[in-house]
Amino acid sequence: MHRTIFVRGDTRAGDLALALTQLALMCVVGALFREGSFRAFDGWAYALTALISLPLAARRAAPMAVLLLTSAAYVIFAAGGYLPGMAVWGPIVAFYSLAGLKPPRVTAIGAVVAAGVMFACGLALRGPLIANLAQAIAVPAVAWVLGTVSRQLEQRNRQLAEATAQLEYEQRRHIEQAVVKERVRIARELHDVVAHHMSMISMQAGLAGYVFDSDPQTARVAVATIGTTSRETLDEMRRLLVLLREPDLEDAGGAPAPAPGLNLLPALAERAEAAGIDVALTTSGDLDSLPSGLQLAVYRVVQEATTNVIKHAGRCRAEITVRREPGVIHATVLDDGPGAGRARPGGFGHAGMRERAKLYGGTVTTGSRPDGGFAVELTIPYP
Repeated sequence: MHRTIFVRGDTRAGDLALALTQLALMCVVGALFREGSFRAFDGWAYALTALISLPLAARRAAPMAVLLLTSAAYVIFAAGGYLPGMAVWGPIVAFYSLAGLKPPRVTAIGAVVAAGVMFACGLALRGPLIANLAQAIAVPAVAWVLGTVSRQLEQRNRQLAEATAQLEYEQRRHIEQAVVKERVRIARELHDVVAHHMSMISMQAGLAGYVFDSDPQTARVAVATIGTTSRETLDEMRRLLVLLREPDLEDAGGAPAPAPGLNLLPALAERAEAAGIDVALTTSGDLDSLPSGLQLAVYRVVQEATTNVIKHAGRCRAEITVRREPGVIHATVLDDGPGAGRARPGGFGHAGMRERAKLYGGTVTTGSRPDGGFAVELTIPYP
């Protein structure tokens, strides 16, 4: 909107400058040059010159009215015996503006007026009749063509401006969608980090408090596990927070911790064992060569499933299996606990697992096992 106002204001100023410039030139020419057979430039001439020139300031707002006014003033000016040559540009510019703004039907009416003006100019200059007729036809025709080209260019420029504005809008919309997706991804990461590590810390703290007097050694191990888990939590939180900072500030706090990969599965199993889960971890296939994003997705699904075992199953046995086969990656977390998989209402764990799998064209299935316990199975096609 501000851009439109600026352009309109600039156009009006240009039209006013054109009108004043033509008025000044006509007055100077009329005062300095005089043909012997024409009337001297007097007060009436100045008044008629103003009527011919000044209406051009409104040539875009009311082109037909400006053409009629300037043409009438010019005919009176020429009929009064004044030198008509310079003044004829007023009606011609008005007709050019009409041709550039109005459809052909209206322009044709203006062409008749312009032709009459040019014929009157020829009569005032006492030229040959054939020359007067040629001038009355040629000059309006040229002005019509130039005005039409100007109108077409302006229409194309307007269409280009609209297309540019639409592209800018689409770009902003895509950026906003990308920001929303990134926020969802970060929220999912935060949920995984906080849910898993805080569950570990909570259970280890409870264990340390329970055996603090009866088994100091076990309490010390639990406290050490709390320290290790806390540091890992801080590292991952720091990595996520770097994503929210400005790019030029990333180096201020050092490089972020690398994204978790499948190489951290043994540490994940150890933490689960420290929480009282009997874990059997099995991996097969070339997992290290998988893309880091795919490794992160598989790791987060396994981490979330293991966290649910810790939170809901109590002491039990869990089997974590990650294997890469030709064209597919499988990951399963099985347990034999009584209450596994019961997420709190409104939780994001199961939804987050499915979203991570969907990102790579995979699926996650969850449900109770026939012989007791709970199962989480991830399948991702690769490559």
